[in-house]
Amino acid sequence: MKNIDFNIYSAGGVETYYYPVTCRGVVHSLKVIANATLVATGTVILSRSTTAVNTATVPTGDTAAGIELVGVPDTTNKGLVFDPNSATVANTKIKIVFDTTLLGGAANVLLQIEYDDSAYVVQAAKEA
Repeated sequence: MKNIDFNIYSAGGVETYYYPVTCRGVVHSLKVIANATLVATGTVILSRSTTAVNTATVPTGDTAAGIELVGVPDTTNKGLVFDPNSATVANTKIKIVFDTTLLGGAANVLLQIEYDDSAYVVQAAKEA
């Protein structure tokens, strides 16, 4: 496992960032902490291209500055593999999207992504 700590200065509103992976792996977990209030129903979505692999959603009642918000792995797509050597460009980076309601204004947002670099793909044996 690798921990990816990613600090983003956000102006608020919809924002998209990309983090290039350095080795083959899957997103295992996500934690989000900000130095400002995270607004109820706001989301941080980690995805491969347009397919979400983990989503952190702010609960009703907001989340105060400094309180950790934990993401939830997507039931179907949590095991999608990222690979820096993939011929498909979207598979070489983690897409990070803040929705329009996440923050009430500018803030520093820390993402802690636990990345499992022991991912593998099972392939059927080829006929001789």
